[in-house]
Amino acid sequence: MTPGRFIVFEGLDGAGTTTQAKLLSDRLTSKGRTVFLAHQPSDGPVGLLIRQILAGRAATTQADGKLGVVDERVMALLFAADRLDHLGSQIEPRLARGEDVILDRYTLSSLAYQGASVSHEFILAANRFARKPDLTLFLYVPVNVALERVRSRGAKLERYETASQLQAIEREYNRLVGTLASVVSIDGTRPVQDVAEQCHAALQQQLG
Repeated sequence: MTPGRFIVFEGLDGAGTTTQAKLLSDRLTSKGRTVFLAHQPSDGPVGLLIRQILAGRAATTQADGKLGVVDERVMALLFAADRLDHLGSQIEPRLARGEDVILDRYTLSSLAYQGASVSHEFILAANRFARKPDLTLFLYVPVNVALERVRSRGAKLERYETASQLQAIEREYNRLVGTLASVVSIDGTRPVQDVAEQCHAALQQQLG
């Protein structure tokens, strides 16, 4: 049996990764493909803990009894643990039986989000067992656009959703994307359907 295709969407918060992952999944499904659409952090036990930390509902208790921010090295390890659990339980079995997997965020997110304060060597070592995607689609939007979109949701901003954080993350993404041949950069500021067409065209060109 031919393995399925492993496709990843990356970008800043507000770049449109969730929207475009869903649109591509729907398009492939309409063509008769079996598609598993997922996200990281996952809905598994480690992923749920990460989501609590990101939302400010879980923190580290310090020696003086006060609550402190979870260290970025710990976050990098938690993301890697969630990723490995997700791969073994959901992603790799589906790829093996010929399903396409479309994932909203993966290892590149760890390198960009934690990589601003944690060495890439540390992050890569933690993710050394992570399967490489067949294609990564990076949706580029500038920080001001990303932040405007995030704020328009009306929800409380999470850990990485501040201007200074997003600027640091943008610098990491830009540095990484230019060095990775398996990553296709797409202008995420264009209308949603235009971006969807570019994503599908990139998939056709890269994977057929």
